[in-house]
Amino acid sequence: MRYLTMAAVAVLMALGWPVHAQQNLPYTTYTSFERLLGARDAQYRAISRVSDPGTAEKRAYTGFFFYQVQQFDVSGRYLLGLRVYFQSRDVRPDDRGDVGYIDLKDSFKWTKIGETTAWNWQQGNRLQWRPNFNEIVWNDRSDDGKTFVCRTYDFRTGARRTLPRPIYDLSPDGSTALTHDYERMKDFKGTEYVGVEDKYQKELAPTQTGIWKMDMESGKAELIISLRKMAGIAYPKGLPASGHLYFFREGWNPSGTRLVAFIKDHANNLFQAYSMTGEGSGVRYLYGNPSHHTWIDDQHIMDFGGQIPPGGDKQMRGYFLFKDDGSGKAKELLWASNFDGHDSLLPAPWSDWIISDTYVLGGFQYLFLFHRPTRLFVPLAKLRSTAEHVANFTGEWRVDLHPRFSRDGRTVCIDSTYEGLGRQMYLIDIGYILDHPPKVR
Repeated sequence: MRYLTMAAVAVLMALGWPVHAQQNLPYTTYTSFERLLGARDAQYRAISRVSDPGTAEKRAYTGFFFYQVQQFDVSGRYLLGLRVYFQSRDVRPDDRGDVGYIDLKDSFKWTKIGETTAWNWQQGNRLQWRPNFNEIVWNDRSDDGKTFVCRTYDFRTGARRTLPRPIYDLSPDGSTALTHDYERMKDFKGTEYVGVEDKYQKELAPTQTGIWKMDMESGKAELIISLRKMAGIAYPKGLPASGHLYFFREGWNPSGTRLVAFIKDHANNLFQAYSMTGEGSGVRYLYGNPSHHTWIDDQHIMDFGGQIPPGGDKQMRGYFLFKDDGSGKAKELLWASNFDGHDSLLPAPWSDWIISDTYVLGGFQYLFLFHRPTRLFVPLAKLRSTAEHVANFTGEWRVDLHPRFSRDGRTVCIDSTYEGLGRQMYLIDIGYILDHPPKVR
């Protein structure tokens, strides 16, 4: 259901829904997601490429590859990126990417600060700024190539460190990192980290590994919850005879008091979201078949999927709000949609807004805002995808927009292929929309 057929898009376009005009604003709004997709006269924001594609003889492909971590520095001047030199094939253990940053105030100058052999097409190498510190951090393979590690670079002093485990999500204060064993993520090539063997690959749920919490100063790591303990919770009627359980994603809530964790066992058709404390206690079921979460506040989390809406009796697809109360039931349907995307809540004072994108629908990717008080949609971009997946539909080498925003929320950065130059990075200014929101009726 991630891809809309060409015929379905044609039907939407033919309907030609009218724009929901309000206040004569220099942007358009729509009352439903379907109307946004079918609009013919949407006003889209200006978009600017900031990465260098190289030459026709030697292409460079630059992106951030994922989202929901800090790509912009505090000043909004420096933009992190990962540059690679091939596309449309699987990543191999010896494929190196260049880690660096773009100076947005100096002709988009690129500065390389390191390399990595621990990356993939859908999650990159978890490159990000460490909150409250001057360090840039990213994942790599160790010098002997046997383990995954975290590299750090001090932006002011140039000092470098290597921490013994890779990172996934940093705590809001930057003191600790959540991490799991990337070598277990073998089910899908688009999210596979190659080059390191899983020493527990024959075990359904080993006791020796799971979610780790690592001190970002000392590198000391503690196992807060094992896969074996998690399996006992996920399989209350008893463990299956075989399978391959692993943690796929973690993310702190805004205050850093609890975290969400996705677990997968492809062999047994298991994909679930749970919450727990930073010590791995107080585990609560959130919902099944998670996709791309975003914390709305410490108690509520948003995600796309098929759920029964409050007051309903049939499952439907859309973006839902869940409360971290262990019920596993959706508390609110934000908007109905058959099509998944990558959603994030904008930072205060703009937390009335959610930004999201779509996968490729009829050859295009859509970027939009959702205004929670009015429940209106604001289109930002409609971009043709020229990535290889459009032809083969495997999805492994696709280039998602994965919208990221500056610290003040007024600038959005995306990865896109719409110019036919392969993966490049682009900026969109949304400040005017934030300053002039639609009025509640």
